[in-house]
Amino acid sequence: MPEDKTILKVDGMTCTGCAATVKNALEKEGAKNVIVDFSMGEAVFQKPENLPLEKFIKAIEKSGYIVKDDDDVNIHTHHQKVKVLFIINVVLTVPLLLSMMIDIPLLHQSWIQFILATPVLIIGLYHFGEKAIQSILHKSPSMDVLILLGAIASYVYSIIGWVFYHSHNYMFFETTASIITFVMLGNLIEAYSVAKTTQEIQKLQKSNDIKYATKKVEINGDIQYDKVSVDDIFVGDILLIKEGEQVPLDGKILRGEVEVNEAILTGESIPVFKKERDELIAGSTIIKGNAEMYVTRKKSETILAQIVEIVKKAQRDKTDIQKLGDKISAVFVPTVIGIGIVTFVLNYAILHNMAESILRAIAVLVISCPCAMGLAAPTAVAVALGVAAKQRILFKASSAFELINKSDCIVFDKTGTLTTGNFVVEKMDVFSTEYSKEKVLSIVYSAESRSLHPIAQSIARYCSQQQTKGILLIDFKEEKGLGISFKLYDDSNNTVFKIGSFRILKEDQYLKNDYDVFVTANDVLIAAFKLKDEIRTGAQETVQWLQNQGKKIILLSGDKKEKCIEVADYIGISKENVFYEQLPQEKLQKIEELKQQFIVCMIGDGINDAPAMATANVSISFNNSASIAIDSAQIIISHQDVFEKLKMTFELSKITIQKIKQNYFWAFFYNTIAIPIAALGFLRPIVASLSMAFSDVIVVGNSLGLYRWAKTLKEKK
Repeated sequence: MPEDKTILKVDGMTCTGCAATVKNALEKEGAKNVIVDFSMGEAVFQKPENLPLEKFIKAIEKSGYIVKDDDDVNIHTHHQKVKVLFIINVVLTVPLLLSMMIDIPLLHQSWIQFILATPVLIIGLYHFGEKAIQSILHKSPSMDVLILLGAIASYVYSIIGWVFYHSHNYMFFETTASIITFVMLGNLIEAYSVAKTTQEIQKLQKSNDIKYATKKVEINGDIQYDKVSVDDIFVGDILLIKEGEQVPLDGKILRGEVEVNEAILTGESIPVFKKERDELIAGSTIIKGNAEMYVTRKKSETILAQIVEIVKKAQRDKTDIQKLGDKISAVFVPTVIGIGIVTFVLNYAILHNMAESILRAIAVLVISCPCAMGLAAPTAVAVALGVAAKQRILFKASSAFELINKSDCIVFDKTGTLTTGNFVVEKMDVFSTEYSKEKVLSIVYSAESRSLHPIAQSIARYCSQQQTKGILLIDFKEEKGLGISFKLYDDSNNTVFKIGSFRILKEDQYLKNDYDVFVTANDVLIAAFKLKDEIRTGAQETVQWLQNQGKKIILLSGDKKEKCIEVADYIGISKENVFYEQLPQEKLQKIEELKQQFIVCMIGDGINDAPAMATANVSISFNNSASIAIDSAQIIISHQDVFEKLKMTFELSKITIQKIKQNYFWAFFYNTIAIPIAALGFLRPIVASLSMAFSDVIVVGNSLGLYRWAKTLKEKK
């Protein structure tokens, strides 16, 4: 039975416990491959074709959460309602707290306290109750269960004390009200804080969410411009982009000249001048001028859309340390309930004081909320992904943070990685009397302009500078690590031409060290090119920095020995760590060998190194192309200053893992210390509820420190 991928925007989730409740609710209704991310507020799943979407929406809402509609009307109404209920709670709770500090006879009246506390409890049951019940039914009890247990226990005991004992010593209405009010306050602050962790991702999404564009249409010979939905625009359509507008889709300028701010993709705020045939990228902003452009990619395939999708997928991925936290959180609530019961029994056995024993048990329940534990990793990862995306560092999986941090062997490709890939043709020689230089240039240009390889593009550029004209080719084939083969369309002799490395030569091996690219006709050498490549800016400094970090650096290239040694010497890589003239399969085998001793990170161009990069523990590519979504690496650096961003990738991974560990330490330390203190009676339920609420905020605040780190790093530069 065919199934579709469905994405629902869900509001009200504040931790992994909430996400687990939503996930279980969807799975119960028949959803498959369910992934719920509370920080992004998304539920992604496969829906059987024969089941209506409304069935799954109702399942989520029945669990106590809100499914957003297109205009977010539902969510806006829900937020306003929560704020109003919180204000009501504050108004009712403050007098109860004042009765503990100020001697106002009226506030000490039992019936007054009952009247003040009861609406607060009802609001608490409304706000927390449905989610608490559903979390129990779905076998993933959440923090809401602990909150309500504490509030209900203090309320019921207060009623008993009032009705049967007529004593203030048995009444804790202020405890009931303060638990609910303080936790709601914490939820509001936490929701705001968690939203801030994804602010950079949300900016990307907003830039990708352009609704309308001005389309050029011809009706009965008349040209007019209509405002149409971006979803109704297709490749080849012509759009008018005016000064101050965002570019809605990827395209090329047909007419006009403009200055464009491409900071959303390049990180550079300086406007870029664009003219006819130049590319415009969706999400960028026209600073000056107007232009007509024709669309080259539909909305779902733009570069920005690819980036957004990559970041969101990484957000849904989990690190190993996060999976451990989720497992602990899953059993934490039942464990705390058990500790609460034991606390009551032991205290009553020792103190013979029912009221004090209940208060201590309630304090244990309230202080032990595992929410901080559930927030520890996701919030840090969300901030890190946003910081990275803003710098054009795209993590395809959040697990890459851990792997990069652990990697101790860094393998570099040469061409297009340590070098720019912009080659200069130092000389070209023709060895055939049958083919003139002009004919060879024409053949080579027609073939090399088809290839995406940096060397091929450089040679094609050289040929075009010689005013070379292209010719038609047939039977074009490209073999990675060797080169290309083809025939000429109008060649009656059916000659097979090859362009590639020395490996295509059947003879003339003595020329191997004198040239880099060879051209053959029926395996007979007819021409050769000698190239010179340039080292990327920052390559030498970054490699030395990595070596100072204790990492083993290896150069793994398909290029010739002399060129590899030359680059290695300049950058500072030991000759014994240089492996040259490696075919793709040989590169893969070398990576497998290294993995037996190290955690390997391979850095390449993402095209020719795909098999080796896929085999490495983690891989990074320097890729400025539009096909980033199909890149074989887990991390893609698409910024111009690739080595500056590479260094930042390692630093960001390190500090992100540090933040996650700090968050977990705080969560464990907090509960480890707080539970015994509460059980011994040194922490009253009112203080416990306030402390619990703000423990989550502390964890989120620590994660947000990554923004400050990124800002400091930028200021230093």
